Formats: sequence, structure tokens, C-alpha cells
Amino acid sequence: MNTLIRWLLAVVLAGMSLQATALRGEHLTFCGDGAGWPPYTFELNGEVLGYDLDVLDAILTPAGITFDVVMLPWSRCLQQTESGEFHIALSASFNEQRARTYIYTDSYYTVNLVYVYDSNRHPNGLNITQASDLNNYRMCGLRGYNYANFGVETERVDRDTSTTSQVVQKTLAGRCDLFLDRYEPLVGFSALGEVHLSGGLVASPIPGIDSEYFYMLVSRAYPRAQELADLLNAGITQLRADGALESMINRYVGD
Repeated sequence: MNTLIRWLLAVVLAGMSLQATALRGEHLTFCGDGAGWPPYTFELNGEVLGYDLDVLDAILTPAGITFDVVMLPWSRCLQQTESGEFHIALSASFNEQRARTYIYTDSYYTVNLVYVYDSNRHPNGLNITQASDLNNYRMCGLRGYNYANFGVETERVDRDTSTTSQVVQKTLAGRCDLFLDRYEPLVGFSALGEVHLSGGLVASPIPGIDSEYFYMLVSRAYPRAQELADLLNAGITQLRADGALESMINRYVGD
């Protein structure tokens, strides 16, 4: 490790110490997407688990901060974080409206964006050579989700369903030509016994679209919102630098 990196980590650790002192003894409540977002947040036998909780535990527990996570419909999670009922909404993508409403932490993982179609209905695939070609098809997605980073207008996406299982059935029934999704959570459901890429469904990467960054959204209604965001950012920086973030996600998805 060179001198500059050591110096930067020393600054990060000093910042973490200051923020941790201000927040020590706090109990925080976070919310995640109740539809499931494996391997990041998901419920198994009544317990909330996942990469997000591992990251939070690594940063907050040494700082003397306790927390719990509640799984809610995503729209409610966002609304109740905005109002201050929750301190943070976990695993959120970026858009400008959210940036005005919440304080974004630094990103702590990325996902790959895909469109999914029924190869039984479209045996030759779909004619998609760039993201804008998606607009030529009936696109479906999930209620409350942000699709701006897919290269389409979120308002053009039919978002009348609440779960991945529902949007899968809608696509297989021919009510959508395709649905938009993040690949890692889509296949993450298979570990929970929900295999969505079956029955002729095919996931294809969206041409010209980069991986999407995910963040935590800190409620601006929390009086110590900036201190909490600073603590999380410092922790994310340290965990990334020492390889811990990679090790945490590899527990779920492998190398």
C-alpha cells in the first residue's frame, strides 16, 4: 500500500471516529424492498438477511450504533424515509428527484441492467441494438422502481405489478413484450427457490448501458442525517479499500 493510500485511509478513519462519537448509542431503523432484493436484502424464515445488512453491521456495530431493517413495499419505504419514519432506505438507484429528497451515500455495489423477453413468443429475439429501441416495445416493470438508468423514460414503463413473479407472469401472458430488471437480484431469487428465468424467458444486456450504481438514501428529516451519511461513506471507503466489500458480496454470489 503506497503512502498516499495510507494517508487517505488515515483521513477516512479519523472521519469515522468523529461521526461515530456523535452517533454512538443511537438506534436506527432502515427499510428495504419487501418484494425482495436478493442477495442485497431478503427475508428467509422471518429474518431479514443480505449483503446490505453485512455492510451496515461492519460499519455501525463497531461505532456503538444498533439498527434493525423492516421490509416494506418499495413505494412505502421511500415515502416513510422521506417523512422521517425510517432513517434510511436501502439499495436505491440514482435519479435527480431522489437526490433532492434524500441524502445519497456513496455507492456500495453495482448491478447489470437487462431486458427479459419470452423466446416462445419471440423466437428470433427482439430488434434491440441500442437502449432507445426498447421504446418500440411494451415495457413492464415494478411499482415504485426507477428505470431512468435503462435509457428509457420511467413513465413509459408499465409499473402496475409489485413483485418479480407478477411481472414474469404478465410477460408470459403476452401483456408485456419485455420487462426491465437488474440481473443480479433477478437470478438471486433462485437461491430462495424462485426461478424466474425459465419457461422460455431470456435475459439480455441492454446495448450501450453501463452497470448501475446503488446507494443508501438517508432521510433529510433525521437531525443527524449528514453525520450518518458521512459515517457510512467513510465506512464504505474503508471496506472497499481493504477488499471487504468484495468478500461480503462473494459470500452470496461467489467469485
